[in-house]
Amino acid sequence: MVGMKSSTCAEEDRMDKKYFFFDIDNTLAVWPDGTIPESAQYSLEYLQDTGHHVALATGRLQADAMRFAKMAKTPNFVADGGYSITKDYEVQWMQGMDRDRCVQYLKYLTSHNVPWGVTHKNEFVRITPYESVLAWDPKWEKIKNEVVPDLVPEDIEHFYKVYAFITEEEEQRRGIVHMTKDLIRYGEGCILFEPMDKAYGIRKMIDGFGASYQDVIVFGDGYNDLSMFRPDWLNIAMGNGRDALKEKADYVTASCYDDGIYKALQHFGFIPKQF
Repeated sequence: MVGMKSSTCAEEDRMDKKYFFFDIDNTLAVWPDGTIPESAQYSLEYLQDTGHHVALATGRLQADAMRFAKMAKTPNFVADGGYSITKDYEVQWMQGMDRDRCVQYLKYLTSHNVPWGVTHKNEFVRITPYESVLAWDPKWEKIKNEVVPDLVPEDIEHFYKVYAFITEEEEQRRGIVHMTKDLIRYGEGCILFEPMDKAYGIRKMIDGFGASYQDVIVFGDGYNDLSMFRPDWLNIAMGNGRDALKEKADYVTASCYDDGIYKALQHFGFIPKQF
């Protein structure tokens, strides 16, 4: 019949469909202003228009990733470092970090007089019992601090992000031991802990689609993308990425501000030459 594909053609289309996952900061968008290069936005729309699955894979809080997803017109994404899945702009699943571990760590920081804060819900809020945290206010951060004077770790139910406010020099001088080596130096005088297992969220999303891991293609640049680079699928590192990530990559493209995403997609034949 006219307008209908044969079962063979439909099967070929299904087999050719790829599942692209893009980190945000310094991969899809230039940090810290979050602008998406024209070539990258064109690439996202072209991939979606030609039947591929396009999603974000970010360490950002789900609510933060949602703002960016709407700007980038990507309704599906893995956020919270692999600990949340959103489809069609609706949260499907979200979990925090191990509560007992976080509580014990914050009790340790308290006993060593190290100020701390926690993002405990899916909002741009960080609660802390320390007034001193208000002084840490970099221009690029959008989270609102709320001081709760009598807050103790045991009062907190969910831990989506944990912050320790201490300089690297003071940390070494005092011998502060952190709950994990997977940490982010979040500007001067702050250490951020968040889930770092993007591959977990990607696999969970792919399993939900009933697709093959072999059809997955990921793009990243930073340390928190190391968990996303797996032998199961194609791994593409940005030219501005960390050396450790480039070493794990199957292909290294140009930087995010030099049309890196578009150039990689063009290299692999997923997109025609346009720029």
